[in-house]
Amino acid sequence: MTYVNNTHTMRVTRSLAMSSELSGAMICVRGAAVGKMIMLPSDKRMIVGRDSSVCNYAVSGLKVSRKHLEITYIGAMNKYRVVDYSSNGTFIGNHERLKKNYEYYLEPRTELKLGNSENIYKLK
Repeated sequence: MTYVNNTHTMRVTRSLAMSSELSGAMICVRGAAVGKMIMLPSDKRMIVGRDSSVCNYAVSGLKVSRKHLEITYIGAMNKYRVVDYSSNGTFIGNHERLKKNYEYYLEPRTELKLGNSENIYKLK
């Protein structure tokens, strides 16, 4: 996937550059929250989805489930534990769909697509 250097990508780059903390983070690279960085303190579970009453972080989108996924940054391993709970899927890399209710340990810089390519988050 090729990114064009525009105001959105410059905000994302700035967010990454300004982050000197050792905690994990998800940075929105496509979607309504582009450029926003969500900090993920080590070993703290975060629920991501459309319904803010059951999620720590709400994401809007037609293909985003009410409770889409759970993500935990494992600082000791410098990896992200991700569990997909969605109907429309969570995709990584070259459109590989994560198996529902299965734990994945993902590397930093992995891209997560929530439901489709409308919302893409990059792991810091």
